[in-house]
Amino acid sequence: MGVTISPSDFTEINPSYANGRGYYTNASEVANLLQVPAFSVTTYPSEAQVGAIIKRVEGIIDEKVKRSFRPIITKNEYHNFEFSRLPHHAYYGGYVGFVQLAHLKVRKVVSLLVWQGSKHIELASAQASIRLEDNFRDLHSLTLQLPNSGVSFELLSENTVSDVGNDEFCNTFGVKTTNDEIVSLINEQFPATTSQFTGAIAPKSVTQSNLSISDFFYADKDKDNSKKILVSSLLSGDDGAECKLTASIKQTCNTNNTSTNLACPNPEKLSVGMVISGTGIPSNTTITSIVDADVTLSSPATLTAQNDLIFTTSTSIPTVCSLYDFTDKEDLHRLGSYWTIGEEGRVFFLKDYPYHKNNSVIVSYIAGDARVPASIHEAATKLAAAEILRSDDQSVLIAETGGNISTKEKYDILRKEALEILKGKGDIVYFLD
Repeated sequence: MGVTISPSDFTEINPSYANGRGYYTNASEVANLLQVPAFSVTTYPSEAQVGAIIKRVEGIIDEKVKRSFRPIITKNEYHNFEFSRLPHHAYYGGYVGFVQLAHLKVRKVVSLLVWQGSKHIELASAQASIRLEDNFRDLHSLTLQLPNSGVSFELLSENTVSDVGNDEFCNTFGVKTTNDEIVSLINEQFPATTSQFTGAIAPKSVTQSNLSISDFFYADKDKDNSKKILVSSLLSGDDGAECKLTASIKQTCNTNNTSTNLACPNPEKLSVGMVISGTGIPSNTTITSIVDADVTLSSPATLTAQNDLIFTTSTSIPTVCSLYDFTDKEDLHRLGSYWTIGEEGRVFFLKDYPYHKNNSVIVSYIAGDARVPASIHEAATKLAAAEILRSDDQSVLIAETGGNISTKEKYDILRKEALEILKGKGDIVYFLD
């Protein structure tokens, strides 16, 4: 059984590499080790540059020890499935079979797909889906909202390739390419699959109220239908079932002053129940009926000229997109669909399981030890300090002896000590037949 917490653990509140705060160490700890003034925006290296070094060092440590002490998402890990027990004997042992994930310390299974002969069945998380239709280029935005009318993250579309921002998705090309853009935007990752078309040179990013969308949601294309996007909540258990997904379309409309009748250029792309917003529209105004080209509103509008109005829905925009709101798919307990031993990275199947053997389980999950031991903190601090020294042309004073040593010698000492610490820190998994 692993240690839950130790007084010697390093804890960083609100890690931010841009501000010199990593998961394993921070710029202040590095400056203290080097016995230099605190790093800032005016120093060289700057606080942000030290943060970038810390980010690289943490990746090196993860590779060295084959384990992470920060949350890392593993995407679409394929596994074969072997029956350990016949299904009618499973309740005596608690499972019909299990898979061993590549990483230990699993925090959350984001997606657990099992192949049952004709399609994949999702067993994990609360999940919503988006399917783009023929007129998908008319889509104005998608919005993901946290439970209890919480923070909303709006994903805006952009038709002009040269104008696509890092907080937008490009819908100039086909449905599948647009889906790749939306997935990259929700996951706040570099759009590697579409950058050659859009010219993107930086990762996507969507923030609201100092929160990032990728901390709460994870998206992937449906394995059985690449025109469909699956969005999973990263909240614990079934809490994500209270999240909301909406889509909007923009049209330039007009009406007689204080009238409930609205003239829209494409009423066939509107539906009853849509919420309307824009200049001259009272709050919470909805469409009550659509008869041919006549759109009737629940409240009189006060438009005096043609205005751009936003029509929002949680179901579908005819011929543009179809939405399926968040639904709890998780039956995670000992006598449920599946259960896990997160510390060991094992997933056990009971009620629902694959019907075939090869590549029949696809898992996406968040792994990483929740605690940063003092040894990992020390190694990270020394490796970061060594990287800074490598570009320094000054000698470093060793306070204990009062002697001077060269920068190269100090670099060698710090790096050697850090790597010695990391030796033996990796996990070894034994499989007993």
